[in-house]
Amino acid sequence: MATIIPDQAAGLRRLFSRGMVRSVTFTAADGGIGCSALVGNLAVALARAGQQVCVLDQGMGPRGPADQLGVALSRDLSEVIARHQTLGDVLSHGPEGVRFAAAGQGSRMLGALPQAEESRLVAAFASLDPAVDVLLVDAPPALSDSLSSWTLASTEVVIVLSPGADAITGAYALMKRLTRDGAKHRFHVVVNRARTADQARAIFHNLESTAKRYLSVSVAWLGHVPDDPDLQRAMRLRQSVVGAYPQSPSAAAIRAIAETVMHWPYEGEDCLDGFVHRLVQASRTTLSANA
Repeated sequence: MATIIPDQAAGLRRLFSRGMVRSVTFTAADGGIGCSALVGNLAVALARAGQQVCVLDQGMGPRGPADQLGVALSRDLSEVIARHQTLGDVLSHGPEGVRFAAAGQGSRMLGALPQAEESRLVAAFASLDPAVDVLLVDAPPALSDSLSSWTLASTEVVIVLSPGADAITGAYALMKRLTRDGAKHRFHVVVNRARTADQARAIFHNLESTAKRYLSVSVAWLGHVPDDPDLQRAMRLRQSVVGAYPQSPSAAAIRAIAETVMHWPYEGEDCLDGFVHRLVQASRTTLSANA
């Protein structure tokens, strides 16, 4: 039997995954945990590894992933829905060709979208050129009503938490809500701003054992990002740490997370139009539930 070397294996993965999109929502129990910074840095790391990346930012104000990388978002998806702009017009391009789209007021409009307008929005995302390999969604904190819509649409959900007295409690409550409202039963975890790898692993194992016992969900370790002064310096410069300080511990950690994401097996992924269709359908469900 012929031996497949790593380069051949990578080529085969690209061949069989052609047209498929990894849609990954990142969310946290509270603000200020560094979820948006992680999304922005991960997007750049993935792009540097050859992936076509698009980031959906539910806001368009300061501290979002685009803003933290110095990328201005002057338009949002509401203008596409209202036919004032094309999708290409509202996309902003950042480091390494990463594309950013602000959901803005479009999040509130999705649930009331007529079928014909849904089809037009789906077609707009499906026709993006170059095609998207990885879609990263920077979801709002857990208290937002629209959280379940975005997590329902993504095939993978990453819970971001940081060390702290209430970190595990908050992350567990978030998983419980996503399991109940979003029928999610598989989660990945990133521990951000950990002092040591041992601390991060201990936090993860406590959360994993609690969630498995009481929620019967799958919880997988995705990685940890150390509390690194170089990451803070890069943020002040509004640059990615993988670009500004590539030898730093946090850059190495983020590259490792990117490598793991790229090697996830394709389980339930489909084309980008499938994500948009699920997002609209979930938004309609959320709108009806809150009526």
